[in-house]
Amino acid sequence: MTAVIIEDEIPAGKRLEKILMKKDYIVLAILPSVVSALKWFEGNSQPDLVFMDIKLRDGNCFRILDKIQIQSKIVFTTAYDEFALKAFNYNAIDYLLKPIDESKLDKMISKYNAFKTGFTNALNWKVLEENIENKFKTSFIVSAGNHIIKIESHEVICFFSDINATFILTNQNRQFVINNSLDSLEQQLQPKSFFRINRKYLVNKKYISALKNEGQMLLQIPEAKEFDFVVSRLRIKTFLEWYKA
Repeated sequence: MTAVIIEDEIPAGKRLEKILMKKDYIVLAILPSVVSALKWFEGNSQPDLVFMDIKLRDGNCFRILDKIQIQSKIVFTTAYDEFALKAFNYNAIDYLLKPIDESKLDKMISKYNAFKTGFTNALNWKVLEENIENKFKTSFIVSAGNHIIKIESHEVICFFSDINATFILTNQNRQFVINNSLDSLEQQLQPKSFFRINRKYLVNKKYISALKNEGQMLLQIPEAKEFDFVVSRLRIKTFLEWYKA
């Protein structure tokens, strides 16, 4: 049996690969992005199973399904809550909640082996995608003195951490403290729009005017000239795929 893993968190992908290999699966590839997945499926025979993370660095997995007719059986791996998971049940698509529990993976594989002919992918991806898209955070409530302000995500240039706090920087060059970590924001925001360039900054593609390479990759954002937006060397490849998408 063969499998492909589409997962942008390398440790999670490697862990799933290790579990599958114990169960005599041959893992043909671990693909970290929409772009790499599209390239792989265009040039290779399809596997028996595809394990597909929903939220990838350069967009969500539905972009893959829109462009490639995948005949393999698909299992979504997701960190979404019960509300989003109802969509999977409605569309009769199997899923594994992250972090993946090996016993649940065993049950899924047993189900697949027992009912191969009836184990079909529901093709109404748009319904499922809309349900997931609605889960992304689109606004934030912040305090400014005695006032409460609502900031739309499209008004945010970036989120950044400083000492023990997280801040929003708006397109009006105003900064506000928020009660979210960058790690949690990375999961809550639309991945087509926001990218974690390093441990300190989560930036909005809308405000990037140019890229500059002078020994390190710098983002030029005219509305925030006083900030140094440096892309981590380990994230440059994934960043460029996201930026060009």
